[in-house]
Amino acid sequence: MDFMKDWLKNKLAIINYFLYSVIVTVIDTAIVWAFVRFDAASLVVANTIGVVAGFVVHYLLASKSVFQTDYSVAGFIVYLGTFLFGLGFANWLIFVSYHYLFPTYSLDSRILLSKCVSIAIPFFAMYYMRKYLFILVKKKGW
Repeated sequence: MDFMKDWLKNKLAIINYFLYSVIVTVIDTAIVWAFVRFDAASLVVANTIGVVAGFVVHYLLASKSVFQTDYSVAGFIVYLGTFLFGLGFANWLIFVSYHYLFPTYSLDSRILLSKCVSIAIPFFAMYYMRKYLFILVKKKGW
């Protein structure tokens, strides 16, 4: 029975992380689509704005409930550091997919498909990096 509880507890964390990511993704994607569709900003600038807004919301939602950490300087540094890595990675992915993977698609399709690529791959990278780094922070007592 304890094994089942531990297994479910581990899965619950990634499920919550996923749900929070979906919320953030809707916010992020709406921002990117609006800025690019109405020609208010370039694709990478729009993506940066969307990702930054998502970062703030995700940090507030996931820090305590997914990673069981308090809002602390060390926790924020972990989130910020992984965010900056993820931002660069997501911007690279959205640029490459928009210009090289989906160049013949309609504008709306290119935006949305490229955004999907820039969301899906960093999702797992960010979760596991944060999980590992928060374990280190807890061990060090920061």
